[in-house]
Amino acid sequence: MNTGWLGAVFGIAMLDWYAIWTDHEKLNWFTKPATMLALLLWLGLTSGFSGKLLWFGLAILFGLLGDIFLLLPRKFFLPGLVVFLIGHLAYVAGFWFDLATLTIQHFALVLVIGVILFLVAPTLLSGMRGKGFAKKLRAPVMAYMLIISLMVFCAASTLFSAEWKPTASGLAVSGALLFFCSDTMLAYREFVNAFPKARFWVRVTYHLAQIALVAAAVVNFA
Repeated sequence: MNTGWLGAVFGIAMLDWYAIWTDHEKLNWFTKPATMLALLLWLGLTSGFSGKLLWFGLAILFGLLGDIFLLLPRKFFLPGLVVFLIGHLAYVAGFWFDLATLTIQHFALVLVIGVILFLVAPTLLSGMRGKGFAKKLRAPVMAYMLIISLMVFCAASTLFSAEWKPTASGLAVSGALLFFCSDTMLAYREFVNAFPKARFWVRVTYHLAQIALVAAAVVNFA
């Protein structure tokens, strides 16, 4: 594992967290995409993009594009949402497994994720009714919630797979849950109510999620 590049990824990410904490928007315009670009380079230099690693590389690439869209005016929120959705589908492809190996643990996992969605989704969708710009986003947001939930399911399913090393599975699950938390906080901030330093917490959990997901692939497939 190329720890030098990984250190660079964390260094740029922490610089971005500083930019968000201090509302340094000019620095944020550089550090936000630079973090994902450094992560993509780390994956390429450490493991390459062969086999399933290609899907993780594509996920990071779409994450980079999504970050750029979200730096632009609010009218670009929907394109950013779509790009991130495609990125999650790339992660799903990277974590995909033979459905013939489904066990009772997988169905229990579906139940847990379903309960979480049942608790979270109504609050977010209800908040969207009161915001003009958000009304047309209800269907895309619902689709996004389903796709990220599928990504969480596939990442968590590595816990039950003999093809995944325990350390890699732990990273995959941690990354998927952090991504879900980050996007839930982002949606809550956008559609329901702002909370102190919301951008900072969204960004930190997002970066840690992407790093953990890619690290899982590196540990397991490199």
